[in-house]
Amino acid sequence: MATQRRRRKTIFFPPRHKKLADIISIESPAAFRESIRKLKRMGIGATEKRALVLAQNRAKAMLKKRSLSEKERRELQAISRIRLPEVTKKAA
Repeated sequence: MATQRRRRKTIFFPPRHKKLADIISIESPAAFRESIRKLKRMGIGATEKRALVLAQNRAKAMLKKRSLSEKERRELQAISRIRLPEVTKKAA
């Protein structure tokens, strides 16, 4: 009798917060830094921080792809090394 394999969870799913998805970009290190700047101006809460961490984790996961060009690999590594800001908005 064949056993069923469990479906693995993935970190590449549709955005839960469309507004954050429009702001955060891992297209290039400069775009990611600009995303952080925009979020800092708005104030960084737990949701924003979680979205930034997820974006950074996606960049790290994409590094496992073998078909990346040298430039793409460098950019993703740079994104994964960028320090993320602390949470500024506290829950009420």
